[in-house]
Amino acid sequence: MSVSSFIHVNKAENKDFDLEKFNREIKKKYPGTEIEQSSSASFSYDLCWENYEEPYQFTLRMDKKRTTFAIEYFNSENRMRDYASFIVWLSLFFNQEQELILCDENNEDTLMLFPNTSVEDIEEWLGKLGL
Repeated sequence: MSVSSFIHVNKAENKDFDLEKFNREIKKKYPGTEIEQSSSASFSYDLCWENYEEPYQFTLRMDKKRTTFAIEYFNSENRMRDYASFIVWLSLFFNQEQELILCDENNEDTLMLFPNTSVEDIEEWLGKLGL
């Protein structure tokens, strides 16, 4: 899926994000994931996780303030369902008491993510976008 989606916590900076835990968990859940950190001050997204192993392929970035995940690419055999599951899984790494927003790359459509947002809810939202 080459259309980008963004998961954004609605705050200026997210000091609560546990990067070490996230790195451990993504490597456990998605073996073969490579992590790259940019030291360039000009990039607002300084972290990139890439996995091009079977059964999942993705490019995921995170901004320096740890407020936004950008899913730039996702592919799998059961793409829509797996993509929705990936979004739910990513949302678990943000404080569940904060306002969490899923939006498309043009910021034309958004979905509020709550602790009880299901994979089916996200699949329906993605379907509306024609993904």
